[in-house]
Amino acid sequence: MDGRGIFPMTVNHFTNHAGYNAIRAQPVWKFLADNPPADHPRGAYFTTLAADTPNLSNRLRIPRVKLQYFFSFQDAGDLTPIDGDRGRWIFYSPNDYEVAEARKQDSGRTNL
Repeated sequence: MDGRGIFPMTVNHFTNHAGYNAIRAQPVWKFLADNPPADHPRGAYFTTLAADTPNLSNRLRIPRVKLQYFFSFQDAGDLTPIDGDRGRWIFYSPNDYEVAEARKQDSGRTNL
């Protein structure tokens, strides 16, 4: 269990082709913190929702082009849920977020 009292879960990050190539080019995946278009804090954003989740684009409030590629990794319990109900499945790091080889699970093109 992690520090929040839950078992490690799979966390996903969705991106476009350029983002995918930039992240996978490094031995340690590095997700850059950025300012989202909404009123959420600056950060690198992740979700526990899978690529086959119905209405994923709407639920994450991101354009479909940002769902073309994914990275999956094991949660380390160090991400913060966003405020509100969507905090059940959307998490962020206020700083650039690195994922070492031992936590990596999968990456590639989605079927969306």
